[in-house]
Amino acid sequence: MGPYTGPQESADAITHERYFLASDFISGVGYGIQAVLYVTCSAYLWRERKARRIYAFMLPYMTLLFLISSIAQVAQAHLVELAFVDNKNFPGGPWVYQEQSLGGIMNLLNTVAELALLFLSELFMIWRCWVVWFSAGRYIAYLIVLFPVLMLTVALITGVFLIVTVTHPASHLALLGGAHGIAWVSTYYSLIFGTNIIVTILILVRLIAHRRRVYATKVHGGDYMSLIAILIESSTAYSVIGAACLITYGVGSPVNLPFANAAIASQQISAYLIIARLAHGRAWQKDTAIHFGTNKPSASTSNSQIDDDGQIVIFAQQVLEKRYE
Repeated sequence: MGPYTGPQESADAITHERYFLASDFISGVGYGIQAVLYVTCSAYLWRERKARRIYAFMLPYMTLLFLISSIAQVAQAHLVELAFVDNKNFPGGPWVYQEQSLGGIMNLLNTVAELALLFLSELFMIWRCWVVWFSAGRYIAYLIVLFPVLMLTVALITGVFLIVTVTHPASHLALLGGAHGIAWVSTYYSLIFGTNIIVTILILVRLIAHRRRVYATKVHGGDYMSLIAILIESSTAYSVIGAACLITYGVGSPVNLPFANAAIASQQISAYLIIARLAHGRAWQKDTAIHFGTNKPSASTSNSQIDDDGQIVIFAQQVLEKRYE
């Protein structure tokens, strides 16, 4: 065996560097998938922008998500370049440099972009949860999403404190080595991932219940009731990856680095897939349960049906009468 030619670093630092590079690769792959979905969905939404008013909201929302994701990707790539190219001979290695440069402008830009992506995507999923539960009654839907909204609000406040911790010259190292920094990070990710897990469960419960009713009445609802549709609508993949990220971070495993980037990427991909289903009229709408006859109109939706643009029109009663005559 020849002489050792590896880095003069600790085994722990080398392990973190490997996972750090893996996380950058995962982030790049996720961004590529997002780019394809963004171009595909935005082209369709722009072409059909006058057909449905909801497209006027979805297109700017998607563009904002993609812009922030692009900023995060550029910052992430530059951080890797700084650590492994410009400062590869930093005492202790690239990972030690990464730890000690958390207060840098690129790290701050990356952190702010990622927090914004998580918040905006979670806000979108809460809206989707409200839409799915709307057929049970407007006020019930508001009650269902009240707790996730409160959790997301607390997560937003925690994220602000996290950003302040990153930018403070005397405390940015605490993110990895101090109790206060770890508390802010763990609290934020617990809230943001916890919110998504709760929202996912709420959506799954509602959709699975509708699925059973639809199949019991032998009404065709494949576009809405297939297992794939339910998994996409509920953003299940992101919840699973987010839970894995939270667990690995809690036990102090460096595996949380690739899981964190995978969670952020999967969240954006889930949002794009739902928007794609909305654009093609296959996503769950406020009136979908009424269409299938799995819900009778509640007090807040009586004699009304919500069309694809979210507007109330007087005609659900006719649909129900036709269904049960």
